[in-house]
Amino acid sequence: MQVWAVAYEPSSFTEDLYQRALLLVDPESRSRIQRFYRREDACRCLIGRLLPRLLLRERGVPPSLMAFGATEAGKPYIASTSSGLDPPIGFNVSHDSGMVVMAFAEGRYDPPAYRIGVDVMQVKLPPRDTFRGFVHTVGDQLTSLEHRILLSPEIQPQEALRRFFLLWTMKEAYTKALGIGLGFDFRRVEYNIPEDVLTVDGVIPKGWLFIVFELYEETTRYVGVVARYAGGDATRITHYDPSTNGKLLIRYDAISFVQKAIQELS
Repeated sequence: MQVWAVAYEPSSFTEDLYQRALLLVDPESRSRIQRFYRREDACRCLIGRLLPRLLLRERGVPPSLMAFGATEAGKPYIASTSSGLDPPIGFNVSHDSGMVVMAFAEGRYDPPAYRIGVDVMQVKLPPRDTFRGFVHTVGDQLTSLEHRILLSPEIQPQEALRRFFLLWTMKEAYTKALGIGLGFDFRRVEYNIPEDVLTVDGVIPKGWLFIVFELYEETTRYVGVVARYAGGDATRITHYDPSTNGKLLIRYDAISFVQKAIQELS
């Protein structure tokens, strides 16, 4: 399993680069990207569409054979029967603010999307809001334990904010890996951060691997989680450490990434 992270800065993304990159995706993706009102949203979506294509190219699949589909719930997947990819790969993409990430792994269980999900969020309080008020707005999606973890007076404000986004990305990554779409009650997923234990409906789910990671872009902090069903009875939560598993997470800046995509996909 690996995570590719692309740091995006709107001011450095030129019109020429944007237009050249648009030609690398299929007409349906191109139309969707061009419907965004804000250019930064279009660029994030474009990077998200380029990520799996560049992955396939590095696995030896020519652009003419790249094909993608979506499940009934809307989760994208690689149509391996068209791409000739062996073994198959499952992937998932997430973006927030100035970061776009893709997690991918060899497909083993539940084709065609293979139960992998990723979510990333900037650690930032919404404008004109207090942390307690912020937690209250999504309170119906948190368990009583999670409320206590977040609102404990013993926790420093910045750590409480980090914990909120950590447990939220954990819930998002898990439900995205399930691939069942919207409507999943987040209260069913409880992440006990101090004890590093995740339960679903009060029970630790079997066979899952969760990887927690953090990214920094100058003064901006992001937290993210990858969730993957790996099979078996054990469930593990791993915290990414670049000194011991640096190959797990590969970082790019958006300009060099898109230039690389243009070079290899054109």
